[in-house]
Amino acid sequence: MKKIRLAALTLALCTAFSACSRFVPSSYTRVSAHSQTKSEQVDTNVVNVGDYAGLRRAIRDFVRGGVEHGVIRVQQYTGTLEDDLAAAAYSVAREDPVGAYAVDYMTHECTLIVSYYEIHVDITFRKTLTPLSQIPYVSVLSELERRLHEAMDGYDEVLTIYAGYDQEPDYAALAQAYYEQNLGRLMALPQITAESYPQGGKPRIVELTMRYPETSRTLESMAQQVSDTVSAASVYVRFRESAWEKLQLLDSYLTERFTYTEKQTQTPIYSLLCEGYATSWSMAQCWALLCQEAGLECQVVRGLRGSADYWWNEVCLDGTWYHIDLMQDVMDQSGLILRYDEDMTGYYWDVEAYPACPAPEEEPNAGEENQTPDTPAEPSEPETPQEPSGETPAEPGEETPETPAEPVLQNFR
Repeated sequence: MKKIRLAALTLALCTAFSACSRFVPSSYTRVSAHSQTKSEQVDTNVVNVGDYAGLRRAIRDFVRGGVEHGVIRVQQYTGTLEDDLAAAAYSVAREDPVGAYAVDYMTHECTLIVSYYEIHVDITFRKTLTPLSQIPYVSVLSELERRLHEAMDGYDEVLTIYAGYDQEPDYAALAQAYYEQNLGRLMALPQITAESYPQGGKPRIVELTMRYPETSRTLESMAQQVSDTVSAASVYVRFRESAWEKLQLLDSYLTERFTYTEKQTQTPIYSLLCEGYATSWSMAQCWALLCQEAGLECQVVRGLRGSADYWWNEVCLDGTWYHIDLMQDVMDQSGLILRYDEDMTGYYWDVEAYPACPAPEEEPNAGEENQTPDTPAEPSEPETPQEPSGETPAEPGEETPETPAEPVLQNFR
């Protein structure tokens, strides 16, 4: 009986141990699986090369692929491996556009393993503003301008391109030109900083950082307010038929909005129309915007007043051009004054770049009416014409109007 119980106990113990063995993983299987995974990870970044060109190409591919640790295997190498390895690493990291832009620093180690060399390349990448995969190749300046315009339209803070053009443009000047062509829509000119990688390289990666005084959302809100203000001005004058009447109403619309303060801002059009801060430049540009919206022919004149840079306008009424210095009129509270060339004492501009504004010649017959406003008797304080055609009868017996003793008119170069 004892023998039967002992046999049963032995059988039970054997059965239990046999069952447990099914839940204990084989250590060999586990190690083998781990080893295969590691092998696959290494193989993805292992490259075989045999010359300098292949060595440099392998390192460059590591950079393009964002590989932080790559392995290069070399057999039957043509050349001096250690010298070529140092030259290839330097060339990619400092002379190649992709490496110069993306690599902070790079280290490498070469080891002889039986019949071949194994090179380990470790790359530390710099924090770039634009991923390499999102950098477009730009071969001509017209494409550069298009991309710059799109970036400015969206108030983007960075524009990075792979530049294939030879000539290095003035990026700030390109931005200035586009900004001035869209003053009613773009509220601020970005401050542009350009960095090339590598410096002076051709080709190269160019990173343009653009700084604005406000966020894109704020600038877009400003643009909407400016658009509403300019549209309201056109409604304000829509029932006036003559150009002179429209011009007078626009003057009232603009000058009665604020008591203007002369002040430079980074959002000049918005500041003038919505805050009351003005300069000669912003006043002339806003006046041109309002005239354009009202269907009046107007130009902005750039020149000097005394020795300082200064801007004013020329406006066409019934085929005759006049100077308007609205900034001076606003500050003097003199009302809108039309000026001829002879009246612009102390102003200097390129007379060939803008329409001439000569005073009309007096007809010899005393009773004949002039077709344009009379020449102001005092050059510094000309009278405002009452009608756009300026028809004013000459005084009896008066053959010619008074003219300034010494009109000042010089070319501004």
